[in-house]
Amino acid sequence: MNYLNVKPSLKGLCADCGDFLIENQLKKRDLWSKFVDQYRLQLNGVTGGYSGEYWGKMLRGGVLVYKFTQNEELFEVLTETVRDMLTTAERDGRVSTYSRDTEFHGWDMWCRKYVILSLEYYLDICRDEKLSREIISFLRGAADYIIDHIGLGEGQIHINRTTNVWFGLNSSSILEPMVRLYNITGKKRYLDFAEYIVKSGFAEGYNIVERAYENLVLPYQYGVAKAYEMMSCFEGLLEFYLVTGIEKYKTAVLNFAHAVIDSEVTVIGSCGCTHELFDHAKNRQTQYYFDIMQETCVTVTWMKFCSRLLLLTGDSIFADQIEHSFYNAYLGALNTQDKDCDSVIEHIKEKGLVRTSFAFDSYSPLIPGKRGRRSGGFQVLHDKTYFGCCVCIGSAGAGIFANHAVLGDDGKVVINFYEKGSYEIDGGKIKIDIDTLYPADGNIKIKVCSEVDFELKLRIPKWAGDEGYSTVSVKKGENEFELSFDMSIRETLPITWDIDALYTKCSGTVKPPILVKHKEEEDRYISLARGPLVLAADSRLGKDAFSEFSFKRENGAIEYRVCEDKAFADGEKAVLKCEFTAEDGTPFFLINYSSAGKDWKTPIAAWLPTK
Repeated sequence: MNYLNVKPSLKGLCADCGDFLIENQLKKRDLWSKFVDQYRLQLNGVTGGYSGEYWGKMLRGGVLVYKFTQNEELFEVLTETVRDMLTTAERDGRVSTYSRDTEFHGWDMWCRKYVILSLEYYLDICRDEKLSREIISFLRGAADYIIDHIGLGEGQIHINRTTNVWFGLNSSSILEPMVRLYNITGKKRYLDFAEYIVKSGFAEGYNIVERAYENLVLPYQYGVAKAYEMMSCFEGLLEFYLVTGIEKYKTAVLNFAHAVIDSEVTVIGSCGCTHELFDHAKNRQTQYYFDIMQETCVTVTWMKFCSRLLLLTGDSIFADQIEHSFYNAYLGALNTQDKDCDSVIEHIKEKGLVRTSFAFDSYSPLIPGKRGRRSGGFQVLHDKTYFGCCVCIGSAGAGIFANHAVLGDDGKVVINFYEKGSYEIDGGKIKIDIDTLYPADGNIKIKVCSEVDFELKLRIPKWAGDEGYSTVSVKKGENEFELSFDMSIRETLPITWDIDALYTKCSGTVKPPILVKHKEEEDRYISLARGPLVLAADSRLGKDAFSEFSFKRENGAIEYRVCEDKAFADGEKAVLKCEFTAEDGTPFFLINYSSAGKDWKTPIAAWLPTK
């Protein structure tokens, strides 16, 4: 698959999300300026911190949001901050939030990765040829400085020893921007450096590439379990394969991706229930964990990785994964009520910090619990404000979803996601209008006006029972098509297991895994979904999320009705609200997971306790 010249005009949940992100985060010039200042102040070397990641993460997200919104003010803000960042390069090209005497330690390489990568993304939308040349010069200077100091030569530091955490996974993720820089410049030294990273195996003491290629163990058993960083490394390996054509690396990437689907993706479309680690979460998602699980950084990175796999393979399973994550974990993490999480409130009181608005929550509960417990990647900035990793990366998720809704595939047009709105393709030669209440409703009307004949591929989601694409022939003129997906309630029960071995160690020497045992109470749950939406309990609806749930059935199927009135608390409205009846005849309501608990006070549950 590949991108066509597609101009979207969306009107559904993704459009609302884009507007929210632009107004509440991406147009805030003070944020951008503050993040660039991290490179002037170079304070991360003192703390081993990672506030240097903020600018690049948010710029990449800003570019992706701009691509589908075409918001001109956003473009101006992005261009302004790019010009500001270009002034931070030192005379020898060095760009870092670490001082020279503390560089190549902690999260230094990770932060440099994001500066290079995000500017490569910005080049896709840059309108000024002179500015593009300046950016490329900046990128080459930053990359050349790294290559001069990292490697196997005398006086150089090995890539996996440029950090004291996660055995080098975070540093090795610079693979992706190095390959992209080779594509931009054609300079072989960038590809050679990328090859060196690949052959280094991504982690000190563990060859992650070989483990994925051999496919004998699952990702949580690779030895280093940090989910976000590992996915970033494999996205770099995918880019390396696209340049070199070495099939071994394509095999490793696909083995890894399918293993994540088989072993890690939970009912809300994120990964990791033990902190932010791969931990066989598909089996262990009903375990009790207090506050750090289902990280927004992991959700967005998984969506991004799947988007690249979708373009590589054309396999609808990766579109299914993106949709699953977007409508549940991702939209659920949006902080639409501008709340403060528990840990941030404590920090403000203890350290006298200046309150800072966050567009995203960092972690999402599965069994009964509440949102807003802790801020991931929390760092205090020089002016007593603060920020977090998930807040910065979040905006990319909306862009990934919107920019892959309609794609091209060998002369065909492919519709992956059914958001209400319209698309102009190839300069207006093809116009597609989608009218639907999806994801709350399964009925979709598609109107096509075309100047040419072509084939239209329509994704049939896996949850609809017949995963893949349905192909229809479209003739010149006006064409109309209708889809109607089965929106029956689907039930998921926990997977019973016995003993598992987890690799949770962050640094130090290689050690055996920790053994964990299954608990009987972890089986006493049920999860429901309707279409792409996971249903959740919200204690404001009259039934406590911690209480036991039962369901009246007819011929084995759970009885329910969709409510027209979606309001449920304080004037809020859910995307979907359904009424059920308990076995004792008591009615109760469930809503879509992404609308539940947005006050960050109310207990919610995607896994409902049962008898």
